[in-house]
Amino acid sequence: MGTIASVLQWTCAKCNLINPTESPLCLNCKNPRHSSIGIKKDQLSSADINKLNDVHRLQQLPKRMWTCGKCSYAYNAMFAEVCDICYSSKSNPVTVTKCDKNVFDYRNENDFTGIKDTDFPQASLRSISGFNEIPAIVKVPIATGEQDLDDDYAATSKTMQDKDWTCKKCTLVNAPTALACAACGGSKLRSISSIEETTLKKGEFWSCGKCTLKNSLTDNICGACKFQRNIANAGQTQTHLATPSVTRLARCPSPKSDKTVVNSGAVPKRHSTGSLMAKTCNYSAEAEKNRSSEKTWQCPACTFENSSASVVCDICSSHRLITKDIACSINVNSDILKHESKLMENLRQIEESEALSKWINIIQYCKENSELFVDDSFPPATKSLYYNPSSNIEANPVVQWLRPHEISCDGGNFPPWAVFRTPLPSDICQGVLGNCWLLSALAVLAEREDLVREVLVTKDMCPQGAYQVRLCKDGKWTTVLVDDLLPCDKKGHLVYSQAKRKQLWVPIIEKAVAKIHGCYEALVSGRAIEGLATLTGAPCESIPLQPSSIPLPSEDDLDRDLIWAQLLSSRLVKFLMGASCGGGNMKVDEDEYQRKGLRPRHAYSVLDVRDIQGNRLLKLRNPWGHYSWQGDWSDDSPLWTEELRDVLMPHGGSEGVFWISFEDVLKYFDCIDICKVRSNWNEVRLLGTLQPLCALSCVLLTVLEPTEAEFTLFQEGQRNSEKSQRSQLDLCVVVFRTRNPAKPEVGRLVEHSKRQVRGFVGCHKMLERDLYLLVCLAFNHWHTGIEDPSLYPQCVLAIHSSKKLLVEQITPPPYLLADAIISLTLTKGQRHEGREGMTAYYLTKGWAGLVVMVENRHENKWIHVKCDCQESYNVVSTRGELKTIDSVPPLQRQVIIVLTQLEGSGGFSIAHRLTHRLANSSGLHDWGPPSATHCPPIDNVYDLHSPRLIT
Repeated sequence: MGTIASVLQWTCAKCNLINPTESPLCLNCKNPRHSSIGIKKDQLSSADINKLNDVHRLQQLPKRMWTCGKCSYAYNAMFAEVCDICYSSKSNPVTVTKCDKNVFDYRNENDFTGIKDTDFPQASLRSISGFNEIPAIVKVPIATGEQDLDDDYAATSKTMQDKDWTCKKCTLVNAPTALACAACGGSKLRSISSIEETTLKKGEFWSCGKCTLKNSLTDNICGACKFQRNIANAGQTQTHLATPSVTRLARCPSPKSDKTVVNSGAVPKRHSTGSLMAKTCNYSAEAEKNRSSEKTWQCPACTFENSSASVVCDICSSHRLITKDIACSINVNSDILKHESKLMENLRQIEESEALSKWINIIQYCKENSELFVDDSFPPATKSLYYNPSSNIEANPVVQWLRPHEISCDGGNFPPWAVFRTPLPSDICQGVLGNCWLLSALAVLAEREDLVREVLVTKDMCPQGAYQVRLCKDGKWTTVLVDDLLPCDKKGHLVYSQAKRKQLWVPIIEKAVAKIHGCYEALVSGRAIEGLATLTGAPCESIPLQPSSIPLPSEDDLDRDLIWAQLLSSRLVKFLMGASCGGGNMKVDEDEYQRKGLRPRHAYSVLDVRDIQGNRLLKLRNPWGHYSWQGDWSDDSPLWTEELRDVLMPHGGSEGVFWISFEDVLKYFDCIDICKVRSNWNEVRLLGTLQPLCALSCVLLTVLEPTEAEFTLFQEGQRNSEKSQRSQLDLCVVVFRTRNPAKPEVGRLVEHSKRQVRGFVGCHKMLERDLYLLVCLAFNHWHTGIEDPSLYPQCVLAIHSSKKLLVEQITPPPYLLADAIISLTLTKGQRHEGREGMTAYYLTKGWAGLVVMVENRHENKWIHVKCDCQESYNVVSTRGELKTIDSVPPLQRQVIIVLTQLEGSGGFSIAHRLTHRLANSSGLHDWGPPSATHCPPIDNVYDLHSPRLIT
């Protein structure tokens, strides 16, 4: 190495400075190099000296190198005729188009303003310098991205600049005067300009085997050396890259090797992460030339019309050059389930049209037989009222089941019954059933008549008594058919919920919800968020109001300003909201709540949120229709001014509806549930299985353009039986980036939901155009002993997005679960440096249990880890025991244990003690059984607890 360095340097005869060989002048004293070998500066003419000065100015410009085609050395000076490493001859020069005269612009008049071929004859330069290494001056036009943008922006019409513009990065619509996006800071210039990416991305080029230049796939001749591309080899290279075992070529071959670098056929990718080709692609140069001239090309696999700039299909990721025979074989042999998200409104119309045909058949049958419809699957009997009909005979208030025209109502027969007549929150009255969670959600829904009409498929009175209701149970849409026989007492009054003004929509929806859960008793107790999710199918979020209920690994106080901002913004976009009073783990003083006019463990509707004259106020409604708040800002509170009453209570007070301050809400309520109902959004729902002892449903997500996305993971509900045979599972959905769709691996963590023992969990994220991997997790059922696959609990993953997405349900690759938990722990876990070369990571608060992961950075030492959690209670371990001993190999990480809350209703406690030591071998020695490395063994949980290399 020293010998090469000495050859590539020269010493100045004047100041003894060591200069690089490509510099003709000394970098210190400007003495010419030839003076160091016997040629004096005074022997040169003034013209020669000026030209040398010009050469020196050229040396100050960014250096240009050339890459050797034999050994790939990329730092050869442009004037060097042979490679500095292997002495191979320089490849043919790149042919360039001459630019205008004024390429360089200097303010100094002595500096040159233009370069011509005749300015510096190559022979003259060589005679001056004394050696043949001074390059000929080549004029190359230089353009920057900024210049391209300026040119394009100048061409943009003034009309476009005066209009609102949409940010390409986050899709926010900005004012025409804004030069940057208000949300993400994206440039207006880049958003309104139509600029095609000129840089060749991986998957869109082939490398020349002679000069290594990266050429476009549309070119079959190298643009530098005119080397003919070997089409057959390119196809073979792609085939090899698609297989699991890849033989990689060395990037820098040995100088002694005389083998030519094999040209690498790049693997086509879909938006830098598309599907790999597994077949050889044969095509002619003429056919490709014709295709590139077209504005669009039709995918041979799915026939989608793609832009000519796309290398792979925007829908199925097939390469544009594959033949139709190969495309057909790919489609036939593919067992991957692909889905495309669709507009929610279109899905609703399709399902309603299908349900309508069944309803018409029922009505036709009833008319032909002169009968009224009676639902045999939910008959008018006590088994539709209770889990155990025989044990509730004496206390049963239901005496008879009546049709609407038979029910006794105030006002007699006027007005006639209707499904709905302008639904209002004040119309809803709760009966003897404790289902305030459902009725409070209905009250919020009644704020928007269009949402109520979407729930009722049958929107008019049916003489035959058959009605259809569209509900979303456990994440799955279902159209429920019910009759209009309603539970009544001996006087003919409705026993359960009802709507004023003789409207049928409230008791019909209540009956449909009771049917999907098995009986009316199943509706007792719940949270408003469940009702909102059931009625709308939209993604929902719960905002905790008490510090003890915040499921985050933080001891910080409640951020009241952030919560208030969330409530204001949710109300602004007309999201639906409900409030839970005195629930969760709150300590409730029953007497104090009663004095204030509140009911603990009760659900209220949030009708409005206002920040007015410095007062933060919320408008709530009790589903009972009475029993209102008696504290500050109640109807008779002295805090009201005439001005505020005119604005907030223009029609006076309403029974059961009241205003309350935000401070009192934080004091007496435990959470506020938000239902994110949006228009023109897309959705896709995927069914999966929560299989024990392995990874859960795994989904590959392709984002074609920047989009806002909501991910919700549902599990089967617990209302169908009085005492469920199993507890609810802990759920968590995690989103990672990934690169290779043919062999997905866990990449950078993008977003994750809370890990909770609840009916559903969810998360929200702005996604860029890329490929993502969604992993669904659950652990507390791992050792339940369920062996029959038909008994495995089911799950539903619902994905809502502002733009269309492509999703594929895939078989989880090996060790996906271990990699996912390790990535999650590294990013979100608490770090503890146990000893030099060892780090322990913990996920505790907000994770419904505990996750312990250990990292061993020693190169030749094992770390023995003993984890003791035997003092914990109401938790279950993925290892089957609360005490574990493991030997973590060198340069590897291992998930030691995952503890999970056993059931959501009860409390739980986590206590863990970690002991560790260094070892020269893998065996546990005196800590465990002879020759054992894990105790208990990890054979049946290998996908989660196997050691993984540090990457």
